[in-house]
Amino acid sequence: MQTSKLFNTLVAAALLSGASITASHAADSAPKAPAADTVVAANAAAAVPDETITSSAKAALSADAQAAALPVNVATKQGVVVLSGDVPSAEAGDRVVQIVASVSGVKEIKNELKVKAAG
Repeated sequence: MQTSKLFNTLVAAALLSGASITASHAADSAPKAPAADTVVAANAAAAVPDETITSSAKAALSADAQAAALPVNVATKQGVVVLSGDVPSAEAGDRVVQIVASVSGVKEIKNELKVKAAG
């Protein structure tokens, strides 16, 4: 009877350790999710050309009734858009930034717009 209990204990221990090794091996060999910087690098590889970003931003501003009349200059370098020019109010400048931020490929916006009251 004691031999039977000892045998059962040994079998149970062997099964448990085997399951543990299998689970450990499965965790080691499972594909790992890419690191956050890998995803960023993949997005950067499919970056939108600067000329396309600039023309898309200008088109988006022209399509907006409020922004179309504003003398805003748009320049893009490595996905960073620089906005310059004069706007009549901070709200108008915010609207320009909001419109440009929605353009595909824009990584960052440098807002160099100046608020100048008409007159």
